[in-house]
Amino acid sequence: MASMLQQVLYPVLGLVLMTNHLEVSSLAITNGHCQKNISVKYQVPVAKTRMAGPSNSSYPGDLDSYVVYEERVRWDNIQVCCPGYRTILFGFCEPVCQEACPAHSYCAEPDRCHCQRGYEPSHLHTTGHQLVCRPVCQGGCPEHSHCVAHNECECWPGFKDASSWFSLSLRCERVQCGHEQRFDPARRACVQIEMSMEELMQRVAERLAKGLGAEDEATNEPES
Repeated sequence: MASMLQQVLYPVLGLVLMTNHLEVSSLAITNGHCQKNISVKYQVPVAKTRMAGPSNSSYPGDLDSYVVYEERVRWDNIQVCCPGYRTILFGFCEPVCQEACPAHSYCAEPDRCHCQRGYEPSHLHTTGHQLVCRPVCQGGCPEHSHCVAHNECECWPGFKDASSWFSLSLRCERVQCGHEQRFDPARRACVQIEMSMEELMQRVAERLAKGLGAEDEATNEPES
């Protein structure tokens, strides 16, 4: 069966692949490349002689020389991309990941993603076995801030950057909103508090009660 497989020729080129078993055993992975053994068939001229006269004659005749072409096989090594890699420009090989790598990562090996430089695997936010890469800030971030990119810190929502323009370090302080305002993290700004009708009526009732109480205190004060 193996000898039959070895007779399968590449069209035009006349190359013969080894069987699967031999092919696997001959792989030598080098930077995404593998060496594969192939058999190449070629022909060589061979000089032979034969009797010029009839073969059944009792008198020997002259010898006739002639040339035949006999088939030979040699084994060569060719460089191909290993399984799990694909050929790109200039014969380079790149790994293939069947599923797209998550943000801030790249396909480093077949079906294996690695975090980009400046990021590290996060063990706090994982979805199954999916890789999650988080940024790395050398030395950590100052108080009330967090790392949003490689060596880049940002104030938490509700805090603002209070550092001066010539300062190289981040300084975060809480945003102070005005009366009846709140800080909106999505807008990163103070917005007016929107009250429902029930909340508005309750606020009006509280103010009326406070005003009436002040009037009662003024009325009950003794005259001097």
